[in-house]
Amino acid sequence: MYLKFIERNLRIYLKDKMGIFFSFLGMFVSLIIYIFFLRTNLIDSLPTIAHADKFTDTWMVAGLISIVALTTPLNAFGQKMEDRKNHKLNDFKVNNDLKANSLNWLYTLTAIIGGAVSTIVFTILCFGYLSIRYHENAFNKEFVLTLLFNLLLITFSANFFALVTKYLRTMSSFSALSTILGTLAGFLSGTYIVYDALPNFMRNIVNFWPGYQIAAITRSEMMHEFTTTTPQNVLVALGVSSNVEKAILVVIGATIVSMVLNQLSRE
Repeated sequence: MYLKFIERNLRIYLKDKMGIFFSFLGMFVSLIIYIFFLRTNLIDSLPTIAHADKFTDTWMVAGLISIVALTTPLNAFGQKMEDRKNHKLNDFKVNNDLKANSLNWLYTLTAIIGGAVSTIVFTILCFGYLSIRYHENAFNKEFVLTLLFNLLLITFSANFFALVTKYLRTMSSFSALSTILGTLAGFLSGTYIVYDALPNFMRNIVNFWPGYQIAAITRSEMMHEFTTTTPQNVLVALGVSSNVEKAILVVIGATIVSMVLNQLSRE
């Protein structure tokens, strides 16, 4: 029964060809905007950094991957909102003998699967871009670690939005959340505004925000060739951290809290 329900959600998603197209287009647009409109200015702002072009490309790509990992799991809960709007949630409970919490976990698993597929596709695209531009094979250990780190973030994101969407009752509120999230995720990951430019209170917040922590260690892994030659204060200012243990603890801790609150809260 549970597998059939997840399969049902995925089939509905796959039938919406235009929805899939625009979902992937939204991911690609962020990379395209960077390449064609922001890249040159960012490179010019780092005149003291050796190989500033590759440094900037790698830094930005790492941040964009983490933004995608955080935001794409929310898409799966759009189906939950539609099912709630059409009163199908009660039908599932009555006809399929599914409890509210079981339904929520099934939507969460769907979100993890959808987020993982989207993030993997976008990560392949980003590493492919780096491989082509710098004539080297970027699909190495860093590629695997990037996926593993961001799969942790996807798990947190799916559980976090499973909790948040419990309190949404209309598609308009869900759409508003989706719109706000795309922008907010970029700021909280230290990508749209670098860590050093954030106010002190915001730095204290992002230090315990999973999206920033994963972005920081992803940057560190992808930029390993620069971490020994770049001053530490510059790396810190740009939100590059090698503290993998702290990042993983923050993500796991936030995921557990979200799961517990999910279990305790009611639809």
